[in-house]
Amino acid sequence: MSDDERSSAYFDDSRRLTGPNFFFRATGAVLEATGAAATNQMAHLRWQQLAAQLCTNLDWPDTRLTARAHRTGATLALTAPLDQLYTATEVNEWAWETATAEVHPELAVSNAFDGSTNDIGDMHAAVMRLRAKSAAEHNVRLIALVTAAQTHGSSVRIDDEMVSIGSGAGGRSFVINALPEVTAIDWSSIDEIPVALVTGSNGKTTTVRLIAAMASAGGLPAGFSCTDGVFIAGDQVASGDYSGPGGARAVLRDPRVRCAVLETARGGLLRRGLAVTHANVAVVTNISADHFGEYGIDDLDDLADAKLIVARALDDDVTGKSDLVINADDPVLVRRSKHLWPKVAVFAGSFQHAMLQEKRAAG
Repeated sequence: MSDDERSSAYFDDSRRLTGPNFFFRATGAVLEATGAAATNQMAHLRWQQLAAQLCTNLDWPDTRLTARAHRTGATLALTAPLDQLYTATEVNEWAWETATAEVHPELAVSNAFDGSTNDIGDMHAAVMRLRAKSAAEHNVRLIALVTAAQTHGSSVRIDDEMVSIGSGAGGRSFVINALPEVTAIDWSSIDEIPVALVTGSNGKTTTVRLIAAMASAGGLPAGFSCTDGVFIAGDQVASGDYSGPGGARAVLRDPRVRCAVLETARGGLLRRGLAVTHANVAVVTNISADHFGEYGIDDLDDLADAKLIVARALDDDVTGKSDLVINADDPVLVRRSKHLWPKVAVFAGSFQHAMLQEKRAAG
């Protein structure tokens, strides 16, 4: 049996979480568990113990883990350093396969590795192997750059090839394998542009275009990304569906942009997390029953929580600098966002809507 065939008995997806996500504000890894052990609470507990032990041996501080059962299996997620995410997926896989083998020994027999690379169930061998992978993946300059950016209040965007700090006209980008020393960067030249995130089940692209048009009319040349493409200061520079992280990075890295409006689709949010670490406003248009069963999303509450991941990019304070904007006509969205953010703005189809009246009365 091949490694792929063996793994498919345990999980059907294992991936990095490269930004704020459904489970954490931090980066990490997530695994979609399947098979007989996926709904077994003892297997979940054993996975958590094994993964925590591995993370301790890898010197990953303050690791958080969560197991979430759903209709088709379970989702297992853990936090990890942002330069260790490929290693983190293997930590997750080893811990789950070992936990499954302990709970269902018959699977360990039928799905065992061929050859000498099998370390399922062997903590010492797994630690040695993963320490080597962790050391190879570790990027000292990346960690230093991100830490310095946070100290200076600058946003950061990372993909497999580039690292960007700041945004728009005030941003700079570097090749990830040739990062400068922190002291070589003129931090006074790094700046941010206003950023709006737009998500929801319907009306995202229309809302993106409307906000971008309003910004441009107000004197801020806007860049926006959506399912129609990437648009910079009125010019279409790419066509196709750019409602994911790639579109967001393309807009935020363009020096012509003075304001960014980014369509943020459910799939990208659940698969990788947010592509941005900072936004001034996040809009959720509505929630409707679609895409159930994907990534453990089984009902409207789950879907609302997935869309509301965008709030994790808002400034984490109570000074009123950032707004989460929601549709007051959507009862699920209103209920799930009620205690999520200190300053929630609302819109509705009627000026006399009760929530709008309440907001006006409160000033």
